[in-house]
Amino acid sequence: MLLRLIHFFTLVVAATSFITSPSLPPPSPLPRAFSRCLPVLSGLASPALKQKTVIKKAAASPGQPAQKAKVAQPQTRGSHETEDAPRYKVILIGDEEYDEEHVIERMVDVVDDVDKKASIEIFHSAQQGGKGLVGVYPLEQSEHYVEQFLRSEPMIFTELEKE
Repeated sequence: MLLRLIHFFTLVVAATSFITSPSLPPPSPLPRAFSRCLPVLSGLASPALKQKTVIKKAAASPGQPAQKAKVAQPQTRGSHETEDAPRYKVILIGDEEYDEEHVIERMVDVVDDVDKKASIEIFHSAQQGGKGLVGVYPLEQSEHYVEQFLRSEPMIFTELEKE
């Protein structure tokens, strides 16, 4: 089957070269088998036709300017009002039993945005006034900090207050 196709295409190429060459005599009539397959081959070899789209514009009157096409305004989605998450204060409760070094080290380890200098100030304000503000955070984060202070050994007492 493959050999027949190769032979067939060889005949097609030979036939087209005879047709396009002006110096050669016209080719003999095509064999009957070849003439039956010619429409199929011509359909395969022809390029796909491209269609052109024509947009007609309305002609302007001689005395009037041309009208501009109306452009649809983009639709905007409804504005969503978002509320910030409620924030809570993490407060260190002062206690005479605390070891200063332990509380300062633990505060630096647990709370991300507190350094050693800030933790010393928080500890002293908690010892003098009974309470020291560690920071204000969203609920989940502040609950996490309170749990971490309670898990330390010895325990460090903290509480939450809504801002």
